[in-house]
Amino acid sequence: MAKVKKITAREIFDSRGVPTVGASLETDSGIIVETEVASGQSIGTYEPRDIRDNDSKRFAGMGVQTAVSYINNLISPKLVGVDVARLHDVDYWLIGADGTDNKSKLGNNTITAISQLFLKAVSTANNLPIYKYVNVYFNDIYKEKVIIEKVPSPIINLINGGRHGSPSLDFQEFHIIPQTANSYQKTVEVAVSIYNAVRKVLDYRNVGTFLSEQGGFSPKLRTNVDALEVIREATIKEKVKLGVDMFLGIDCASSFYFKENKYVIKDREDPMDETSYVQFIAELIKNYSLLIVEDPLFEDASQGWKRLTSLVGQSCHIVGDDLVAGDKRRFDKAIGENLCNSVVIKFGQFSTVSEILEVIARLKKTQMKIIVSQRFGETIDSLIADVAVGIQADFVKFGSINRGERVVKYNRLLKIQDDIETKDNLT
Repeated sequence: MAKVKKITAREIFDSRGVPTVGASLETDSGIIVETEVASGQSIGTYEPRDIRDNDSKRFAGMGVQTAVSYINNLISPKLVGVDVARLHDVDYWLIGADGTDNKSKLGNNTITAISQLFLKAVSTANNLPIYKYVNVYFNDIYKEKVIIEKVPSPIINLINGGRHGSPSLDFQEFHIIPQTANSYQKTVEVAVSIYNAVRKVLDYRNVGTFLSEQGGFSPKLRTNVDALEVIREATIKEKVKLGVDMFLGIDCASSFYFKENKYVIKDREDPMDETSYVQFIAELIKNYSLLIVEDPLFEDASQGWKRLTSLVGQSCHIVGDDLVAGDKRRFDKAIGENLCNSVVIKFGQFSTVSEILEVIARLKKTQMKIIVSQRFGETIDSLIADVAVGIQADFVKFGSINRGERVVKYNRLLKIQDDIETKDNLT
């Protein structure tokens, strides 16, 4: 198998123009792979931490030259001559070398870059596309029998509020989720038509069609329900039946509007306590055929999570993102206490491929649905699309059908879907 000849890191930029880590790995057999590490904006309390330079004279302290130097001067020399097949060993060596709960010594961005490089290199060395290698590797390590049959269903961002969009909206994202019975190509086609229909509705209402950094629209609407109404109107114009052909979803990111133990949103004049707020979310789910509701409650509001999941979990995916944040203890709590029925998996919460696959193996033994997600500061690296297919996630969340760093991942799924269909036609 191929062995590491050289690993080189450099400072690059994510989709926001914020510095992040780019890196390349060359083997003694001539394989060269590159990776780009996505980065986040709103970091949950329990998520790993990227290493930043904190030098106010460069990029407002957001530079990553420290992380780059860790790779080039500390990590790379120790990995020269290491077989790229030792992905698992290298991942846990890095975790041990960091030694902190939140990766704050070496940094999430540093560790992620190395792990992604090893995955890409070993996939290439085995002459397999990444999604196929992930599948083979996962099944072998965890004695699973996951068969690649399809690409995951996309959760497509149309409107943004909260920290990521319009300040007039409290919820962070408003989604559409196409019917899974259709082919992936068809779901993308319908999604694009609805995206353009939303633009026309916003134009007609004269509330603005400015784009957020995730590619969704950021209009000046009065309430969160107004955003859902805009999308519903767009589906009607496209003759798409909500609850049949298409479903709606929201990412509340409720920590944005959870203040002094109350939920403060523009849809209600007065702040809501947990009981009244849970009822409000339950009514939204019923009235708008919401299939997915992500982070509806504050990350430590365990009783509220349990109450909402018990109330609507049979008809809606109640998704934990900040709730679990990649922390194994919080996963155990969420599973054991039925706090949610679906979880988000992303490199922002797990620094290594091995950690992701380990938790996926755990989730495969439960009834939890798995959503593989982007980060806010994305790059044109499409690795997460391959990982999602390899482990046969239920959903993927890449942002809107807009902006190159989002579209590249949707396009990667189109290519993989073609590969899957070609294979099926040859058997």
